[in-house]
Amino acid sequence: MVTCRFAPSPTGFLHVGGARTALFNFLFAQKEKGKFLLRIEDTDRERSKPEFEKEIQDSLNWLGFSWHGTVLRQSERISVYQKYAAGLLSKDLAYEEKKEGKTAVLFRIPKREIRFRDNLRGDVSFNTEVFEDLVIIKSDGFPTYHWACVVDDEEMEITHVIRGEDHLTNTPKQILLIEAMGWRVPSYTHLPLILGQDGAPLSKRHAAVSVTQYQKDGFLPEGLVNYLALLGWGPEGNKEFFRMPELIQEFSLKRLIRSGARFDLEKLRWVNSQHVRSLDEKSYLEKAYTYLKTESLISPTFPKESFDRIALLFRSRIATFKDLIQEASYCFKEVETYDLEAMNRSLGTPGLREKLVDLRGVFEALPNFEDVVKLEGLLRDMATGRGVEARALIHPIRLALTGKGMSPGLFELMRVLGKDVCLRRLDRLIEKL
Repeated sequence: MVTCRFAPSPTGFLHVGGARTALFNFLFAQKEKGKFLLRIEDTDRERSKPEFEKEIQDSLNWLGFSWHGTVLRQSERISVYQKYAAGLLSKDLAYEEKKEGKTAVLFRIPKREIRFRDNLRGDVSFNTEVFEDLVIIKSDGFPTYHWACVVDDEEMEITHVIRGEDHLTNTPKQILLIEAMGWRVPSYTHLPLILGQDGAPLSKRHAAVSVTQYQKDGFLPEGLVNYLALLGWGPEGNKEFFRMPELIQEFSLKRLIRSGARFDLEKLRWVNSQHVRSLDEKSYLEKAYTYLKTESLISPTFPKESFDRIALLFRSRIATFKDLIQEASYCFKEVETYDLEAMNRSLGTPGLREKLVDLRGVFEALPNFEDVVKLEGLLRDMATGRGVEARALIHPIRLALTGKGMSPGLFELMRVLGKDVCLRRLDRLIEKL
């Protein structure tokens, strides 16, 4: 059975590169009806933290990468690594070295050329003459990365190792250990690094934040997963929108791209926006409301009905749920300032104050602002009667209601804000004038 693993070290949060590695392992295992396992490589006792392990697991769960069975932790298997190392010592394939009263175990590197086939790069060869003997058990009794990795892959029955190309030079050393133990060598695929738009390795300045941060920024897991899949994998055709079942069905190691993929935050936002739009209305409203409440971006007492109206009005204008607060800020709190450019563009009509006073009186006579068509008709009739274009009234009212020069359709916005709020904000602008 095809068995893959994701093996992070809990020395930091799960970032984009690690998430993509986990995704490709998960997709391949699912496509082949195999297993996807999780291993925590926590033998670095100084830097490994329980909170990082929790964050990694929470992030994988949020992304939808469910793993088979229990999590394997290397720190709980020290005696296992020592037992196998003793086997190498008994065959004189390893030896002990004492320093300052402590004993380490080193593997004797055979001096020869070693070849293996990488699913992405083809045949790869290394001359082991350049390798020094390899420490497998440190003087504190803990295994090194290479030894723990090899032992775990064997015991977990890993058939395919899919990892970053930064591990490429580790592979020949690990194959030598595998062959010394008489174990089966897995199939290897080394993924290219993810780069920033400038071609440099991805870093925080390229928006390479943790998966948790993308969650806090209002991205959908479906959107992030979709975008990560496009970083280094080329689906057939020009299709870019995928849900998880489609990714599993179409994923293939043969369509991995050898060159480094460039991370583009705007492309990620676009992909996420497509997933936001694809949600059915009920799911969209529930997810948006839960996100904004969880992140304390709206008051817990903010009316759900009002929120739903706002969220639906702005749905086509947002890429993430967090954008709702930025795009629709004036729907959640009072307008305190006016955009200067919008003021200069909106308030130049002669006698504007008087026209707005008259229009306010017409609006106030309405029982409510539910009839969008009627609102627009009244304003246009007023503009015609005063001998001005409708925009001479529309732009000032938009400024009064939003403080900005752009918004969704004005009359739809008036319906969402409601009569009381609209009249109050219109009064404030009239007072300013």
